Parts: sequence; C-alpha cells; structure tokens
Amino acid sequence: MEKLQKIPEPIRTALREFLEWYDYTMPVNIELNENRLELYIQHDITEELEYCTFECVQQTKKLISKKVDEEKISESCRDGCFVDVTANANAMFDDIRKKLFEYLDKYGIKRVWWQEGWEDVYRYFEVHIQ
Repeated sequence: MEKLQKIPEPIRTALREFLEWYDYTMPVNIELNENRLELYIQHDITEELEYCTFECVQQTKKLISKKVDEEKISESCRDGCFVDVTANANAMFDDIRKKLFEYLDKYGIKRVWWQEGWEDVYRYFEVHIQ
C-alpha cells in the first residue's frame, strides 16, 4: 500500500478500492515507472494440481478393489485435475480483471496495454496504466 502514495490521483483511489475488494492470496505487484504504472498478478497452480491428483488417486484406489498401478492412475488423474484447476484459475482471473477494469473505468482511467495468459503452470495478468 505504501507504493500507492507515489501514484497520482485518481489512479491511487481506483487501486485502493480494487485492493480493498481483492481477497485472493496472490500478491499484486505494482511498479511505478517514469510515465506508467504496471500491475502484475501471477498464480502458480502446482500445489493445487498436486493436491487434486493425490486426492483423485486415493479415491480411485478406494473404488477399485484389485491392486492398481498408481503411476497410470496418477497420469489419468493429473489430466483431469489440470482441466479443473486451470478452469478455476481462469475464473479467478476473470473476476480480478473485471473488477479492476470496473474501478479504472469508474475514475476514467485508460489502460495503455494489458495481457493475460499462461506460462507453464503460472497464470498471469498484467496491466499498464499511463
């Protein structure tokens, strides 16, 4: 929040309101460069993917009474978990983007550039504001 002190109004107010709404555990990185502000959010899905896969393997082992090949089950579970976990991350980032843009629009703040996407197991969202 101390970085917000160096940011001009009304951008500061918009970001303060966004950060008050923001209840995710992912850190919001804000960098102030010469003529623009850069906001970056990133989320690593590795833990969620591992947890989902472990739970899926355990559940499958309970359902199958004969000895099972955990490696094969794990591969299958990982594929299904990847779809579920990435869908959840995409929904979170959709909410974050929508809400941030609402606050920026409320104060007439234009975005110079923004992008979002995936890099391996990392979901990211980046916005540049003039």
